[in-house]
Amino acid sequence: MVYYLAEHDICQKNLNEFGRDLIFGFQREKKFINPKYFYDKKGSELFEQICLQPEYYVTRIEYKIILKNISELMNYFVDKNVSIIELGSGSSKKTKIILKYFLDRQDNKLQYFPIDVSQEMLFNSTKKLYNDLPQITIYPIASDYFDGIRRAKEYINLNNYKQDSKLILFFGSSLGNLEPNDAIFFLKTIRTGLNHNDFLLIGFDLVKKKEILESAYNDSEGITSRFNLNVLNRINRDLGGEFNLDLFKHLAFFNEDKKRIEMHLVSLVKQSIHIRKINQTFNFQKDETIHTENSYKYKLEDIDYLAKNSNFSIQKHFVDDNNWFSLSLLSPS
Repeated sequence: MVYYLAEHDICQKNLNEFGRDLIFGFQREKKFINPKYFYDKKGSELFEQICLQPEYYVTRIEYKIILKNISELMNYFVDKNVSIIELGSGSSKKTKIILKYFLDRQDNKLQYFPIDVSQEMLFNSTKKLYNDLPQITIYPIASDYFDGIRRAKEYINLNNYKQDSKLILFFGSSLGNLEPNDAIFFLKTIRTGLNHNDFLLIGFDLVKKKEILESAYNDSEGITSRFNLNVLNRINRDLGGEFNLDLFKHLAFFNEDKKRIEMHLVSLVKQSIHIRKINQTFNFQKDETIHTENSYKYKLEDIDYLAKNSNFSIQKHFVDDNNWFSLSLLSPS
């Protein structure tokens, strides 16, 4: 069965937050947009296309890591009934492997709580997943991650489900979008909602050659460029913006000092943009950028540092043969 735990009146709330965040970001000396606003319906579809591009190795390698190590991963859950919570679930393709293994080994019916900010993507992927695995009870939650975890935990407790452990999945190196101190805060906040027998399986994109990294964010088909520019389309649609996308271009490069990919939108001319629903006009100089995303890359010792300072212990780094990516299993300290 599928039980929607999401609010259905979140649209206006989200628009108000979008407007406030945009004012905050555009009034800074160096303009920026929170990358969570990439993921409207079109943005989510474009991101799924990015994951299929030959230059974008993350999804492909993460999938292989799961296939190669699933038996060892399951050893951490022997004789346990587990509820699975996924942050930023997207299409749930990788998750399906894990769900199938738990279905084969679990005594009670498996509960799965996918959490995603894109409500339409969440509901569509949930329907497909349920058609493939009808034995699972699915509780989709359209919300931010922290509120989603809270709702999932409350639902589990209120309904007295017999479960020994929770497994939180956070694939795709999304933690890398956060500044290092914010990443620690994020992990600490997740940690507060976990018991000692719970686990977090989280993806980390590892430091590698600059050429490989930059190619992944500048694919030959231009999908990442369209994904980046689509946030301006979203401002136009949702907030009455007047952006001309032909007057901006995509820029992505590896900042070696900070160990991060930076994505920007570059203004090609001097221009003023009015955004009607927040009654604001913003000026852009030629070559001025809007900083839309960071994607930090890690060494294994960086992951160890994050875990230690977030009150987690590393159980295992599952790493591919080329040391390009790690799926790290963490447990509360």
